[in-house]
Amino acid sequence: MKEEIQALHNEFKEHFIERDEEILGAVLAILANENVLYLGPPGTAKTYLAQNICKSIEGGRFFYYLLTRFTTPEEIFGPLSIKSLENDEFKRKVEGSLPTCHIALLDEIFKANSSILNSLLTILNERRFHNGTEVIETPLLTVFGASNELPEEDENLEALYDRFLFRYDVRYIQNEDNVKMLLFGKNVEFSPVVKLNIEEVKKIRAQSQKVELSEEVKDIILSLKKHMERRDSENEVSIQISDRRWKKIVGVLKVAAAANGNKKVNRTMPLLLQHMLWDLPDQKIALRTLIIERMVTGGVDTEKLDAEITTLKKIVEDEKDVANTEKLPVPVYVLDFSGSRTRLNTYHDIFKEHKYHQDAEFSLNNSSYYNEDKYHFSDLIEKLKQDHNFSPKEGLPAEKRIIYQKEFQSLEDKYLRQRKFVKDTYEHMKKDLDENIWLTSHDKDEVSHIQQQKLNKVYKLEEKMDEIRKSFKG
Repeated sequence: MKEEIQALHNEFKEHFIERDEEILGAVLAILANENVLYLGPPGTAKTYLAQNICKSIEGGRFFYYLLTRFTTPEEIFGPLSIKSLENDEFKRKVEGSLPTCHIALLDEIFKANSSILNSLLTILNERRFHNGTEVIETPLLTVFGASNELPEEDENLEALYDRFLFRYDVRYIQNEDNVKMLLFGKNVEFSPVVKLNIEEVKKIRAQSQKVELSEEVKDIILSLKKHMERRDSENEVSIQISDRRWKKIVGVLKVAAAANGNKKVNRTMPLLLQHMLWDLPDQKIALRTLIIERMVTGGVDTEKLDAEITTLKKIVEDEKDVANTEKLPVPVYVLDFSGSRTRLNTYHDIFKEHKYHQDAEFSLNNSSYYNEDKYHFSDLIEKLKQDHNFSPKEGLPAEKRIIYQKEFQSLEDKYLRQRKFVKDTYEHMKKDLDENIWLTSHDKDEVSHIQQQKLNKVYKLEEKMDEIRKSFKG
């Protein structure tokens, strides 16, 4: 179905401006038999989008209702059957009501009263409706819920909210060019040409049962779960996710992979979790960042490696300084410099073009200073060797060099492994991103950019490695 889904997505996004995520989420929810919540103000095409999504299903039946606290069960599930009542049976005539439709949109879903709530919970989760003593298996593929606001904590609607796996915060159009297109463009009636076959949808679900999760994806999910269960003031995404919800999320990832033509859920798929884990819209950005961080690292902690290399570099440099702190045999001057070999090296690193003068009887008050020869650094060191038998020590003492070289070798091996892993990951990630039909172009661009930064950061460690290598010379 990959080509059909891409064609459907392209068709919808040309008409529904800035609704890429909502379109893809709706199609994936249909394939996975899950529900979608559109949260946002009126006038954002939520109903229009859901209606047309239903039209894209061959033979799909659509049910729409605006709920209020006065809505009765008869309006949603059908009127009572008079004939059944005559036989002392409590049954409803469900034809044309929610239990017999493929796609439903329940507007102001959180206005549902207690008389409707229990039946709704069963339909949303199990796709079953208890009609008297009979249990009806409903054909529902997806129920869209729409609301202008989230339920209050004291309204006891947590269970209903939890039944909507996909969640989208639908806002008014933001881009100025898109606003102009909406306001001043021609009004074109939309009706999808591409159709999804219900039997093919069922086949994708069956195929998804054979799809496996890669070890990387399992690690990402477990890491996210652990992070979100942390209870501290610094955790921006401290969210309680039910076990049922986590299980459903894994199922969705498998369906997404199957529809994408993959036998395994690869590391690009967990980005879909950004639409399935948040409780409040304010959590979306932090949650997205958290997911992407785990996608691009693949479990590789380059920060730790960087810290280990930096520590070894400092230790080696400190040891080298200790070995090179011998006093110069005579005063060495460049205006006001004199001192040790270490200070001379440091001074030269900063002022590479300065010239030096060396003289045992030198005095700054001696005007002849300006008539004396002055030397570049290398010439000065050579003159000190010849005139004063000066033999500056280079690098580390032999016994310490052996110790630190072993440690360096271990770090170098680790670095080379990580560099290869991150480079290979970058190439695979790029390919998988290009082939993933469920991610928007914005998603793909951001992940690619961060993955490139990650690769550059690893390559930059080579500079520190080179500096350590130089310290071992001599």
